[in-house]
Amino acid sequence: MMRRAFLAFALACGLVGAADAAPLPRYAAGQAFIFDNGRVELVREVRNDRVVWSARSGRPYVRSANPVVPILEWSFRGQTGRRTVLGDPDRLWPLRAGRRVEFRTLNVATDADERARRSIHLWSCAARTPVTLDVPAGRFTAIPVVCDRFSHNSMRVLERLTWHYSEEVGHYIRREARDMSDGSVETYALFATLPPHAANDVRIETLARQARAASAGSRPQR
Repeated sequence: MMRRAFLAFALACGLVGAADAAPLPRYAAGQAFIFDNGRVELVREVRNDRVVWSARSGRPYVRSANPVVPILEWSFRGQTGRRTVLGDPDRLWPLRAGRRVEFRTLNVATDADERARRSIHLWSCAARTPVTLDVPAGRFTAIPVVCDRFSHNSMRVLERLTWHYSEEVGHYIRREARDMSDGSVETYALFATLPPHAANDVRIETLARQARAASAGSRPQR
């Protein structure tokens, strides 16, 4: 039912289309995406090509409307950060298999003592052939986008992020982050979506708890 409600909202807003290539996402304030690890992504505000999100804790952060671009502004545990994008990652869109893009980010993280740390990240992203995925929120066709982050010094791949973007949902439905130094992987998938009129704090928190409980119950017993 939640999926149908979201799709009705998406159709009304023009988020779902019949084109062969998926357009850049168009978010609306109040939309919420809940993932199977309890992660909450709530749209607080849309500012042209930037989106202000908040996490389950209410902590805000700023991203591009392009979901593969790293967080642009954040504040966490006394640290504030800002990224500047060099290049045009939006050339990846309309998203279709075979599209590629490369860009850099200049990152400045400032600690509570006002010490600023600067770094440069190099990114290469490629869209792959669409796949059908079953996630807790349902079955969707998604386009995988594989993004490699390179060392600025050695040009070795440090991290590989795989985003499975669904035009039907208007957001990614699965994300995998692989640390290339030790092979460790973190994955989470879409559990539920809420349109603005249904995304109140109580409903979001209830779904986040259900997601975590379901995820814990599906883990093999030791």
